[in-house]
Amino acid sequence: MASVRRKPLAVLGAGIVLLLAACVLWGLGAPRRDRFIEAIHRRGYPASPAELEAWYLPVPAAENVALAYTNAIARLTDSGPITNFTSKSWLPPIGQGLSADEISDLKAALAEYHETLRLVYAVPASGRSRYPIRLVDGPATQLPHLFKIKQASCLLSAEGLLHATEGDPERATQAFLAAGRLTESVSEEPTIISQLVRYADWAILLPRLERALSLTRFTDAQLASLQELIAAAERPKSALRGIVGDRAIDMSVFTDHKTALDALTETRGSAGNPQRFLTSGGLTLLRVTGLLEKDEAYFCDYMGKQVAALELPYPERFAACQQASRMTNTPGHMLVFSSLLLPALGRYFSREADHVALVRVAVTALGVERFRLAHT
Repeated sequence: MASVRRKPLAVLGAGIVLLLAACVLWGLGAPRRDRFIEAIHRRGYPASPAELEAWYLPVPAAENVALAYTNAIARLTDSGPITNFTSKSWLPPIGQGLSADEISDLKAALAEYHETLRLVYAVPASGRSRYPIRLVDGPATQLPHLFKIKQASCLLSAEGLLHATEGDPERATQAFLAAGRLTESVSEEPTIISQLVRYADWAILLPRLERALSLTRFTDAQLASLQELIAAAERPKSALRGIVGDRAIDMSVFTDHKTALDALTETRGSAGNPQRFLTSGGLTLLRVTGLLEKDEAYFCDYMGKQVAALELPYPERFAACQQASRMTNTPGHMLVFSSLLLPALGRYFSREADHVALVRVAVTALGVERFRLAHT
């Protein structure tokens, strides 16, 4: 009799399981409005990698200096004498030129990469730039040009310091201008890493220019050309473009199951089928329980505040970024993707502020030097 009574209970339990499974499948497959994406669209910004690709407008090949730079820097290698001059810490004391050994090593590097430098110098100064990157690849987007741009920019600024040591301000000016233009070729690129690399390149270039100015006498025209280029490097909208782009790329982990799965399996260091299957099941559970939506809400709220802060001019921008960071609590462990993505922002906002301060100080110093020349 007990076994007979258990059969209806088993049938009822199986029916409930099937009903829940059907509800889950319907919930996963049913189209839904994403209020967070709609909010991003209302502000006029992209909310997916495909939208970001379209938002980052193409440049006609005939006007695209990035193509010429790509051809030039492709000749650089990851090792060799150039590496001696790519470190931020490589700087002679102010008022002292390069040592004999440094001059010898640098000239060897310049000779090895003569063709690269020739092609960089030949790139038009007034061209627009868009490197051939595929933002539609989302988190898998490759940016191989950034490392080589840093290499070439460091080599050019070292060359400028060499020419100043040898008392040739015109060749020094042209080297620093070429380094700055190459660095600025990624100024419109809508990724945070592109902007961080740009800030880092300027943080290497400008102290070298400072030392060059102490070694030889530049003309007013040379100082004016450097001042104009450096002043343009502040680019207040570039930091905004970087965070808007990263937000659009990262949104794909909330909207695309495969992208989310790839992100988690890569983080855990295992792409095996059993592990991937379990991770996929966990993602499904997050979506069904509503935790994924809460995760997306937290991520969008945090990023939205930072975007709003970066829309402001200085000094309001820096204060707003600090306030937005303080107002947002640290994401809990259950907010998987916010915990994974947001710490990567790191010191982005303070790095941008450091860059702006460095640029403004350099422009002011060049202005003081021009004034001194005119009134000595």
